[in-house]
Amino acid sequence: MSKAGFRRLWQILPGLTTWLTLISLAVLTFINPPVVTLIILVYAIYWLIRVVIMAFFLIYGYIRYKQEIAIDWLARLDHDFSSEWQELYHLVIIPSYKEDISILHQTLNSISNSQYPNQKLIVVVAFEDREKDLAPRYAPILTREYEHSFSKFLITFHPSDIANEVKGKGPNITWAARQVKEYLQKKKLDFNNVITTTLDADNRVDAKYFANVSWSYLHDDDPFHKSFQPLPMYFNNIWKVPLPVKMTALGSSFWQMITAVRPHHARNFSAHAQSFAALVETDFWSVTTIVEDGHQYWRSFFKFKGNHHIVPIFVPVYMDAVQGNDIYDTFREQYLQRRRWFWGVSDIPFVAEQSWGNSDIPFFYKWLQFGRLFESHFSLATQSFILWFGWLPLTVSADFRQTVLGYNFPNVYRHFLLAAWTGLIATMAISASIVPPRPGKKSIYYLSLLKEWILAPVILPISSIFFAAIPAIDSQTRLMFNKPFTVFNVTKKTAVAGGVLRVDA
Repeated sequence: MSKAGFRRLWQILPGLTTWLTLISLAVLTFINPPVVTLIILVYAIYWLIRVVIMAFFLIYGYIRYKQEIAIDWLARLDHDFSSEWQELYHLVIIPSYKEDISILHQTLNSISNSQYPNQKLIVVVAFEDREKDLAPRYAPILTREYEHSFSKFLITFHPSDIANEVKGKGPNITWAARQVKEYLQKKKLDFNNVITTTLDADNRVDAKYFANVSWSYLHDDDPFHKSFQPLPMYFNNIWKVPLPVKMTALGSSFWQMITAVRPHHARNFSAHAQSFAALVETDFWSVTTIVEDGHQYWRSFFKFKGNHHIVPIFVPVYMDAVQGNDIYDTFREQYLQRRRWFWGVSDIPFVAEQSWGNSDIPFFYKWLQFGRLFESHFSLATQSFILWFGWLPLTVSADFRQTVLGYNFPNVYRHFLLAAWTGLIATMAISASIVPPRPGKKSIYYLSLLKEWILAPVILPISSIFFAAIPAIDSQTRLMFNKPFTVFNVTKKTAVAGGVLRVDA
């Protein structure tokens, strides 16, 4: 098989596997309900075991978060690496496309107000040249306001006419990093002493973030081959979004908390940090995909012959949950954001192609990594539907309802599902502990929490289908028919000013 044919095969297989699974279960429901029921029961047992395991890791991740957020990382850094850390610089790249200046102000202020010395920070706001309205007006304003706030403040404009690039974040931050490379060379700064963090326009770093990353970087025996992944917490506007979107945002935050204590499962996600020297070796980020974050893990993994790993950082970066102009717009934006995230399925043909015949990486290790990648996208697309299919045999077959299996199945299946709510209880309890209190009266805050606890068991299965399974299937189907996304859909942002959550026009 040719290289192109092999790649095309793996573009087809994820979506084909998903569709065959769902269609087969649906058809088999009418042909042989007992078989489908037994399949669902076995799957429910597997799912329950996973839920319990994930709940354990979530609680452990929460404990790690509480422990590490309490540490004075700058003091520890000075104690453990009193001379070495003085050589470190942090480069922060903030891509922006049609973002309001209030959003950028909040992000830049969070960097400026961090506990890390500002003279060790190099900050870049990366605009798109194709944005002819806002960016040219904002650039001189931001330069005037922040040019003396950091060691260096730069504005870059990514050209719109570079061939073979998608219109997205990856090409923009890659262009910005190449401009910074020239600056670092002029300053004769060692690339190994420059830690690069990419932030979306709405990302606000915790005050301890840079000190925590610096300590982890110096503490690591081989930081060149690492990505440093902070916890994303979608808390900036969490009380301003509808409950289904809030639960989706919290689910994303908590999933990253789970993977933080299972770093062999982790990948780059949204905001992340990496040695500038390593970025130079990989020619920075991909310019051909709209999911540059997760793809950067795989590019580094194969560039360094499997020697690339994730180091979890439990100090968070705070982000916006999706919020549109109205509830319909909010749900639409949430769906589009998740569909873009799940375009990470396009990594499957890339990883398969790079793994096949690659003798530089141990056979078992590379295919284990591939298997984890494939399984995660398959489960994402099918899990909610498989569990929902459990009720279909009873609906379509009156005869089956009269059998011993059909009569007892509802009670058995219901108990499995109820047992799995232990994961939801853990999630809701942790959510109540770490989400910022709702502005306003405490009585309203507690009523809101009570409402969420009551509605969560109903809303979660629905939001899992519409904001996880369906957008995942959408992306896999597009890949299957070779209809890639070539434009990065920018999610609408909000701003927090003066401690009050508000939406900017």
